[in-house]
Amino acid sequence: MSSLVLVFVPVALLFVVSGLCFVGCVLQTGGLGGDPKPPEPKPFSTYSDTDVIPSCVAYWPLSEAAAVAGEPVATAIAKDVKGNNDGNYTHKGNAPAGMFPCPGFQIIPGLDSAAAIGFLSIGVESIVPGDAVQPANDPNVLTTGMQVDGGFVTVPVSGVINPASKFSVECWARPEWTADDSPAFRAVVDSRTVDNSATVFTGFAVVVNEDGNWEAQLGVEGISAFVLVTGDMATLSESNHVVLTFDGNDAALYVNGGPPVTKPLGGTFAPNTLSPLVIGVGAPWFTTRTPGAPNSTFPVLPFKGTIQDVAIYDTVLDATTVNTHFQDGSGNGPPTPED
Repeated sequence: MSSLVLVFVPVALLFVVSGLCFVGCVLQTGGLGGDPKPPEPKPFSTYSDTDVIPSCVAYWPLSEAAAVAGEPVATAIAKDVKGNNDGNYTHKGNAPAGMFPCPGFQIIPGLDSAAAIGFLSIGVESIVPGDAVQPANDPNVLTTGMQVDGGFVTVPVSGVINPASKFSVECWARPEWTADDSPAFRAVVDSRTVDNSATVFTGFAVVVNEDGNWEAQLGVEGISAFVLVTGDMATLSESNHVVLTFDGNDAALYVNGGPPVTKPLGGTFAPNTLSPLVIGVGAPWFTTRTPGAPNSTFPVLPFKGTIQDVAIYDTVLDATTVNTHFQDGSGNGPPTPED
């Protein structure tokens, strides 16, 4: 082989090897210090910590362990995780004799109470996707809710949960009756009093009325009836986010973060100072039902469905904040990076 060929072959091999090295370097850039793949973000899961706890004065997630419901009423505690207003779960398994079942009857024309067996279950599937078990914030493990059909929570009366001037009341609820069920009022939160002469009406309530609309009811000094603020239709079998606000003059009712229905009270709000606050039923000023008692005894206006994350504020949540709560509770808040 000539010397020219001997020189050409090593040079050719050098070009081949260099090309292979170049290709190899390009293919392996990510493994040699290139940008790593960014972690997948976690879904928003801190509704309680981010939206509710920092600003509320009372908050009942209703997410106790299922075993709590089996306790006697005195020890079946519905924890107020913000303040000192713990409630108690009551249902057909631990209630005084004669309280259940709730009869279906007409209280007055246009105000019907549905029949209910006194069912209550805690530890059921969450209806608030943005609320994971705290503080782990695992989006796969949600806080639980309270499912009721006559069962309820009672919270002793206090000034903290019955602000006298400005306040907001917030709740999540999933109605679980059907459109074929008889029309009835169904209370989610009720902190009202009516005196024996039916002339003094105090406090507030959030209910679904006989037409199937969300409705707020507020007492006003000198007015012998509740002022009603009627909002959107309750969506059956789906989570509904409902907020009542009062700014000292006007009451507003928000449903699912939408524009509020606003109504002036036309007088001075009269806070409830006598009756407990109840969740899942209504009319806490009624005499408690006992064996042989008439229909119009407590509990009435039973809600049928799941209730979760009931909160009270001594401030007015504005429209932007209400919508943020709805979006965050629905799991649409800003995601957080993976650990």
